[in-house]
Amino acid sequence: MKQFFKNLAELQKRPELRKGMTLIEIMIVVTLMVAIMGLIGWNVIGQADKANDGLAETQLKSLKSNCEAYRLYYRKFPDNLEALVNTPDNRKIIDEVPEDPWGNPYNFEKNGNKIKLYSSGSDGIPNTEDDIVVNIG
Repeated sequence: MKQFFKNLAELQKRPELRKGMTLIEIMIVVTLMVAIMGLIGWNVIGQADKANDGLAETQLKSLKSNCEAYRLYYRKFPDNLEALVNTPDNRKIIDEVPEDPWGNPYNFEKNGNKIKLYSSGSDGIPNTEDDIVVNIG
């Protein structure tokens, strides 16, 4: 044991005898790198979700404007989103009905002169907490 401490003291005095990193030093560096990458990854994923929510809200507001334009032309709201593409006189208000950022169709519910346009959100299940909703009328 005395020899171990004697060798350790010699290494500390003469750094040229140390030829590499110890296992503990390597483990500390790797642990720090993993922690930093985890934080960066977590923040990037969170920003992507916020971006998708913003895109869905923007598309829904655009669809709302298109439904209101339909009402100005035909004096009634459309019965579904496809009516914006296939109008009675073949005047296209939009070229195609978009999908939400998660690849699901937008939902359209009409009740008299009130319309509810919404995306089912990231979970794809309607009427849950993550839904993004725009009302007309």
